[in-house]
Parts: sequence; structure tokens; C-alpha cells
Amino acid sequence: MEHANGTTFPKETARECLSALRSFQEQFVGSESQVEALRAVAGWLERFERGSFSEDEEPLDENSRVYLQSYRDQFTRFSLFERGHGELVGDSPKIAGINRERSGQWRNPALAAELEKVDDWDAFDVFKVAALTGGRPLEPVAMAVLNCFDLISKLRLPEKKVQNFLRGVEDAYLNNPYHNSTHAADVVQGLAALFANNPFTAQLTDLEMLSMILACVIHDVGHPGVTNEYLINTNADSALLYNDQSINENGHAAVGMQLLRKSSNNFIEALPDEEYRFVRRTIIGIVLATDMVGHAKLVKDTTANLRQLGPDLQTWPEEKKQRALQMIVHCCDIGNPAKPLEYSLQWTERIMAENFAQGDRERRENLPVSPLCDRDRVDVPKSQLTFLEYVMRPCFEALRAFAPETAAIALRNIEVGRRHWEEQPRRHASSTLFPLDDLR
Repeated sequence: MEHANGTTFPKETARECLSALRSFQEQFVGSESQVEALRAVAGWLERFERGSFSEDEEPLDENSRVYLQSYRDQFTRFSLFERGHGELVGDSPKIAGINRERSGQWRNPALAAELEKVDDWDAFDVFKVAALTGGRPLEPVAMAVLNCFDLISKLRLPEKKVQNFLRGVEDAYLNNPYHNSTHAADVVQGLAALFANNPFTAQLTDLEMLSMILACVIHDVGHPGVTNEYLINTNADSALLYNDQSINENGHAAVGMQLLRKSSNNFIEALPDEEYRFVRRTIIGIVLATDMVGHAKLVKDTTANLRQLGPDLQTWPEEKKQRALQMIVHCCDIGNPAKPLEYSLQWTERIMAENFAQGDRERRENLPVSPLCDRDRVDVPKSQLTFLEYVMRPCFEALRAFAPETAAIALRNIEVGRRHWEEQPRRHASSTLFPLDDLR
């Protein structure tokens, strides 16, 4: 077997690994899920040794393969800044957290304690969860949210397939400073906080809640760490595939739906056809609406619909209710500046580091440097103040109609952030302003 990096994994190596693993199994004492995981690895090695192993029994369709492959080819080797130089060097592989068990049960007390706060906008620390799970927070957070609102039980979803799907999605997130599985987990958790103690939740069906959570899970899957504009300017395969329209967002939806369609992942396949199509349609609509190009219209539509129809979503026509769901998830997607300052500042570091990586790349390729991507010119405090005032505040003011309690907390945090950035000296970013050593 040949790996993506060109190295070969010979059968004799598999045989040696299998022998060592069997010896270890004889002495190993652990949980049932850990034993099951060891058996699975042993089975993989046995199949490979016999020559009956298939790396991709259920391949993605061609469109999704083009999307993911073009991104991986272009960007996965550019994963980390070299401090002080703005050059990109490869990141070392992350080791999965020893406290994360494949059964989906997280028995580490610190992790369990953090997940108990999954529906609290201010108290939950997604960075702590990421650290406790070896950089894989999406599965435990998403499972905690699904269980928090009893959706697996209510909809009779096969839990094993839910877990398979979440792991597959997390695997497909790339190791970007910002657009990674930690961001996805943060968005899922933000939605959980909006669901909790706010009136609009009672106006949603279980399928609508499930669709919103799943949209949060996949909304940036496979993100290359660059903008749609960059993909257009570089004539990327994905730009050609999606005709320069919401390239990243179309790709996220396509990959997410392909992962969900795999038989081992498809936990909604037993739904009636109409409900299945509803979930699919809702997820795709929400993911496409995360394109910031449509931000102003989304806020405008929501405000107009609220003025005309009031805040009770049960009275809204289906098309307009879908827009409301898109607006709510959009607020979660861009919502990290509305989290407590200690968390929002970390997200600012991450997004600016990712932007600067793109700007450095554009400069090397003699492309126009995109807005907010030039490390030598960007005034970070000014850019943050502009974003808070003209993007965040209107978004959460509109959200107040649906989720008054959580929106009020978010708006207070936005004000704290505004005061913080006003107090910062207006300075241009430098190559060492946001080192990436601890951002992964």
C-alpha cells in the first residue's frame, strides 16, 4: 500500500505490527471500547497482510473528491508559520487524546465536567476540550449537544453511525489555524447555548434542531484555509467546479453530504423520504448561507421578516423559517467575538494568522494581496472594531428576537470586546504579532 506522502507500507511490516499487537493484546487490560479498538486495528492488519484490504470501499463522488484533493494538494503542506519569517512549514501529526474513547464515552473527569457546560454561552471552554481530546473536540461536543437535547433518543438514531459520521467529518477538517474542527465544535456549542433557555427552541421540530446541529458540524469541513477570492484568483479546481460561486461553502456541503451518505455513517437513512429530503435541504441551505457575501442580505431578510411576522417561528412560512434557521447558525458561525474576551482574543489570533498565511502566499505568487491578509498593513484593532460594530452587533441585535437571554450575554461580550480594542494602540500587524506555536 502506498500512502499519500509516497511512502510504502510493505506486507512484512504489517506482519511485524500484527505480531507485536497480538502480544500486547494478551497483556492489555482496558475498557470494552479500547479492546474493541485494538481488535479493529488487528483486523485491519490481518486484511492487509492477506491482500484483501480495501482503502476506500465507498469512495466520495467525483465532485467531492476534486474538492478535497485540490485543497489537500495545494494547502496541507502549508500548515504552520515559522515564527518571525511568515514562511510556512509542516506541522507534526497530532496524537489523539488518550482520554477519548472510540465508543463515544468520555470518562476523563475534566472533559466530562467541561461537556456538562456545553449549553452555556460564556462558561464553556472549547480550547480546553480541544486540549483534552488531542485536538479532536468535534465528536465529543456534537455528541454532548445531541444528547443534551435528547435528539438521538427522540429520533431513534443509531448512535454508532452518528459517531462514525462525526469521526469522518472531524478527519476531513484540515489543520488550519482557524477553520478547523475546533471552530466547528465552537459553532456547535454556540448553537446549543442558543437552544437552551430561549423561546425559539420550542418553535422548532426535532428534525429542524438536528439539521441545524449537523449544518454546524459540517459547515467548514475540508476548508483549505484560504478565501473564495483566492481560489478564484488561482483558478483552483474547486473554483471551476462551482463556477466561482460560494466555492468553499458548496464544497463543505458536498463533502458533508457525501460523508453522511456512506452506509456506515448514514444515521438518517431510516427516515421517511420526505423527512430525509427535508434534513438534506435544510443542511445545504444553512451551509451555503454561511458565505459572508450574503451576510447583509441575511440580516436584512431576517429583520424584515421579524417586522412582518413577529418572533414566533411557528407562524412563519417554510421558506422564511428556513432563512431564520440560516440566520441563527450564521450568528454561531461568526459568533466567537461575542464570547468572553479570553476566548475571543484567541480566535482573533487564529483568524489573523490564517489571513496572513494567505497574504504571504499571494505575495509569493504575485497575486493581489486580499483585504485583511497583508501582515504589513492591517490595523488589527481597527479591523476588529469595524467587525464588531458593523457585522456582529446587527447580527445579534436581530437574534435577540429569537434568543433574548443568550443574545443579551453575547451583546455584553461584544461591548467588552469593543472597549478592549479601543484601548489598544492603532498599529500594523507584524510577522510576530500572532505566532502560531500553540494555535493548533
